[in-house]
Amino acid sequence: MNAMAPSPPAGDYVLANFRYLAVYNELVARISQRQHTLTLFVGIFSGLITALILTRDIFRTDHASIVWLMAGFPMASIILTFLNFKYETLISILRSYLAELERVKEAHASLPSYNCDSGYMRRANRARYFHDLACGALLLAYNCAALGTYVSICGDAIAPYAGVIALVAGFALACFLAHLQLRRIYYLPSQSAPGTHSNG
Repeated sequence: MNAMAPSPPAGDYVLANFRYLAVYNELVARISQRQHTLTLFVGIFSGLITALILTRDIFRTDHASIVWLMAGFPMASIILTFLNFKYETLISILRSYLAELERVKEAHASLPSYNCDSGYMRRANRARYFHDLACGALLLAYNCAALGTYVSICGDAIAPYAGVIALVAGFALACFLAHLQLRRIYYLPSQSAPGTHSNG
């Protein structure tokens, strides 16, 4: 005699399909927020460089003020890196949970399962990696443009402010390398995520 499937809990409860839809909507929202973050920081970096160029005559006589403006570039770079790490982590957690729901009653064995298929996930992660490369490349480009503008403004007086160049360049490189490492937190079905349980 076939074993009976476990009966659902008594009373009101949230079905797997409703949970799946809710988490999927959350996933879409996080991906959208990640895209908006990139757009936001393109605007911030562009605004900082524009401020450097438009006020270059003031900076030539008041070198201390330009240092404060240059501090905005490493700060924006760090914040962009932290936010991308946050969103990539959340996306991986949500995909892990969706995969768990797709395994309910072994549904992934009979139906196509995007989040349970390592082939789909590897191809998707390769595509996602271009987003991180784009963020890192833009980050480097804006910081290089800022440093070029800074050097052209300061001219012969650049020596006392060499530390500013080292600071901005160092943080830009560190944030670029951090973006290259974001793929380490991408979700793959072979990974066992916290909270995963077997569905018998």
